[in-house]
Amino acid sequence: MPSHSHYFTELEARCGELCAKYIQPMIDAEVRALHDGKPVPAPDFDHMASYRLLVHAELEGYFERRSKAAIDTLQTEMKAGMVLTQRMASIVALYLWRTQWRPLWPGPSSDRNVFKQVAQDALGFATSFISGNNGIKEDSIEMLSALMGYFPDEIDRVLVTELNELGKRRGDVAHESWTKNTRTFESAQIEKDRIERILRLVKTSYESTTPTTSATAHPSFWAKLFDRRRS
Repeated sequence: MPSHSHYFTELEARCGELCAKYIQPMIDAEVRALHDGKPVPAPDFDHMASYRLLVHAELEGYFERRSKAAIDTLQTEMKAGMVLTQRMASIVALYLWRTQWRPLWPGPSSDRNVFKQVAQDALGFATSFISGNNGIKEDSIEMLSALMGYFPDEIDRVLVTELNELGKRRGDVAHESWTKNTRTFESAQIEKDRIERILRLVKTSYESTTPTTSATAHPSFWAKLFDRRRS
């Protein structure tokens, strides 16, 4: 049985606490009413909205904390003199891709300081992205996941779809009163099931696997990277 990070343990526990406070009492009340042949109580939409908002925040925090931990590790390694590594190369490749920047390398490819400077810029870019992140929709998740070492094609697309949907539904209650759009709610059970499904997917995708070996480990990556020149 694979061990899970403390980030996920905290996420799972916190989501359970929120469900117990806001959602489970509604589910239990509905079950009791049906069992006793009584009218089903009206749902508490304020509690549903609170649950949705707070769970969304917990999920966002999970991805941000895990990606920050990965970047902190790289910064520690850099201070210790470990710069030319596979993980650092992946972050540099991500940085150049996302910024569409073509650096003018200031020296020969044999000079470690040449790569180190670009790596420092990449880590700064990553730190800024994490601190400014807002949400768990596709673009955010792809970037935060890449900072952890899981690039876009390695991410479970079902999970991305679920997070996109949760992000949309969170927006339904975050930017305007839910009273303007009561159709955003279905049932307490559906709210609970949605989050439990997302947690299972997160657990499978990020806690039961490790990032795959990147193509940046191949010597051809270094040749292409160091030979680039500003056009």
